[in-house]
Amino acid sequence: MEISWSKLSDFWRITVAAAIASVCAYTYSMLKFFRKRPKLPPKALYAFPTVGSLPSLILDKQGLHHFASEVRKTSGDIFRIQLGVHEVVFVFGQKFVQEAAVALGRPSNICIPHKIIKEKGIIWNQGECWRELRSLLKAAQEDAYIVSALQRHFTTELEEFRTHVKNESSPLDLEFLITQTSFNFISSFLLGKRYNYDDPDMIEIRDRLTELGDSTATANVENFLPFLAMFSGSKLRKAADNKDFLFKKFREMMQEKSESLADPPTDFLQFYLSRSTKGAPGVITEIDVLQTLIDMFAAGKDNLLLSTKWMLMALVKYPDVQANCRSEIQQVIGQGQTLMSEDRSRTPYTSATIKEIQRMYSPVPFTIFHCAEEEMTVGNYDIPKDTVMMLECKAPGMDKEFWADPQVFNPNRFLDVDVDRQLPEGCFTPYGPGPRYCIGKYMAEIFLYTFVANVLQHFEVTTATDGELSFSNKFNKFGLTPEHFDEIVLKSV
Repeated sequence: MEISWSKLSDFWRITVAAAIASVCAYTYSMLKFFRKRPKLPPKALYAFPTVGSLPSLILDKQGLHHFASEVRKTSGDIFRIQLGVHEVVFVFGQKFVQEAAVALGRPSNICIPHKIIKEKGIIWNQGECWRELRSLLKAAQEDAYIVSALQRHFTTELEEFRTHVKNESSPLDLEFLITQTSFNFISSFLLGKRYNYDDPDMIEIRDRLTELGDSTATANVENFLPFLAMFSGSKLRKAADNKDFLFKKFREMMQEKSESLADPPTDFLQFYLSRSTKGAPGVITEIDVLQTLIDMFAAGKDNLLLSTKWMLMALVKYPDVQANCRSEIQQVIGQGQTLMSEDRSRTPYTSATIKEIQRMYSPVPFTIFHCAEEEMTVGNYDIPKDTVMMLECKAPGMDKEFWADPQVFNPNRFLDVDVDRQLPEGCFTPYGPGPRYCIGKYMAEIFLYTFVANVLQHFEVTTATDGELSFSNKFNKFGLTPEHFDEIVLKSV
């Protein structure tokens, strides 16, 4: 007998509808339960409550890069480690690093950057503001007038450096001189100004930048155990005070420059102000510019110092290469003329040597924290949204897939090679991989060539003793530093 739906009572109609809805909901939940679950990277190491695997990292006296490289041997190129409150995915290998490098975000839950930097500036910013800042910095570093002015400042700086090195009674050691040279180089680019070594304003700015950089570095333990920030009040207050002081100083400089803008601009701050008066650049605020000045100073001076240390260490280790570079420089340039960045094409062997040193001895082992803006896949693993990642920068330079005999120091491999166009993407990453590479690379390349070439022109890089130079290193808050750099000396030629 056929039953008409319309003849059923309201009770039975509701009962049947509810039954159908229940069956649908059950079916959906079963499908959801049995669907493919995310395949996460393997979790490496035992994680203690609260602290995770931080004790293992702290006990590794050689630092983060050695620690993670040892874990890689048993866990593969992609793995997770619980470091305090953050589960961090480490990514090794050129192919996987390139896949992960498209994650342009920065995590917003890192304690000190969140409290002090507030996601401003070029390092911790993201989205459209980061893109505009990046474009602005790149354009300034490629501007012919700015580069020309920078070279003039740097010529004076190199003369000052050589004077102190040649003066055996100078109380300033080589590391300090390199630190001061790199600081003034960055200051010339950002502010259009170099300082005398005893300038009280410079000393205070430099020291406060160093303190602020130390206290806001990613490696600070408060970033992994935020509850410790409750016991680090004085440290955080000092960081905030240093930031406020530097903001005040840079704001005053900005005001002075805005009252008499140079045309064309000859430093980054003028470059920004000039564009601002013409209605650009968009979403960038004054606070972003002030924080960017701090970022470029703090990150730049440390990276230039570490890179220069490794350059000089390598030149001692390979004396024949050092002699060949000096011979090329003296034949092409001579002794009396200061080398400029445009001389790179005239001294191809020296330029190739610098790249080869970067390939083998880059001081930057990992990127700053990346963050997956959306769910993504790296290798065969699923990376959920907001996952914190660290991407390894050194291993591609030693990969046999890209480099013949990678353990052999051979500058010839870079002769007549356009690194950006002729090498596989991601096999040479001294400035980091992907779109968030270190935006200061253009300035760094000018500094490293000009400084190293001028040192080779005037000095032999050697050691105080005849013993073999140890290349042991340790990871500080910014990168790998050679433990025995104090043995390096420069002798006039």
